[in-house]
Amino acid sequence: MARPTSEMLTERESQIMEVLWSAGEATAERVRESLADQPHDSTVRTLLRILKDKGYVRLVGRQPVVYQPAVSREKVQRKATRNLLERFFGGSANELVLRLLEDEELTPKQLAELKRERKGRRRGDASKGNTSKEVKS
Repeated sequence: MARPTSEMLTERESQIMEVLWSAGEATAERVRESLADQPHDSTVRTLLRILKDKGYVRLVGRQPVVYQPAVSREKVQRKATRNLLERFFGGSANELVLRLLEDEELTPKQLAELKRERKGRRRGDASKGNTSKEVKS
C-alpha cells in the first residue's frame, strides 16, 4: 500500500527544492544532475509532480518543461519550524532552545550572537517601513 502524501517535505523533496531555490528554475534533467546520487529520471519527474500537487513547485514552459519554486525557502522553513514545535515541543520555542542548549548544539555564546542578529534584522525591517508581521498560511 502506498504511503499517504504529507504536506511537509520529505528528505528527497527537500533536496529537490534546494536545487530549485538555488537555481531559480530548472528542467527535470538539471534537477537530477544536481542531486549527488543522480536518481533515476522517472523518480525525479514523479517527485516534481508530487511537489507540484503539494503546491511547492509550478511549471513554466512546455518543451522542455521547466520547474520553478512556488514557495520561498523562508516560508517552508517557518512551516517546518511550526510543525516541529507543535509535534515535539508543545508549541514552545523555549523548550526547543533548551533542548539545543542541553544537547550542546547551541552554545550560550551562539545564543547571544543570535539575539544580536535578530535585533539587527528587526532594525532593518523597521527602516524599510515593514513593521507588520507576515500573515501565517
